[in-house]
Amino acid sequence: MTNTQPVQVHACTRTITAAHTVPRILPGTLLARRGEPVLATGTMIAMLEDATWELLAPDVPDEFAMLGCGGAYEHTAPTLPGQAVRIEVERGPAPDVGRQTWTARAFNVDTGRQAGVLHHQVATVDRERFYRRMGR
Repeated sequence: MTNTQPVQVHACTRTITAAHTVPRILPGTLLARRGEPVLATGTMIAMLEDATWELLAPDVPDEFAMLGCGGAYEHTAPTLPGQAVRIEVERGPAPDVGRQTWTARAFNVDTGRQAGVLHHQVATVDRERFYRRMGR
């Protein structure tokens, strides 16, 4: 893909279950006791990151590792169990070795509201070098 090609959008849909909600992600904690049964922010971020991986991974050769290394998020509206989110990731040029930032947005299909956004920084590094540095 070159910089002159149009932006592509990768989209996927996830249905929210009780397992994705605040009270269920950390049983026995204050968060579980006091949190509302809505999509947990951490779970939303993981879903947005997963959608980014779905877009990038097919173009990254196996000898490279993909690592989340930063990002900024906004959780902008609640999502209840039984509701669905449509996640969209915009894609410009094909991924390259190094750091890139990709933006993923979640829209609540049932309410039409944006549920959240993640500006996700991804590092693509040589896999063998990464594991050598990690001491494996």
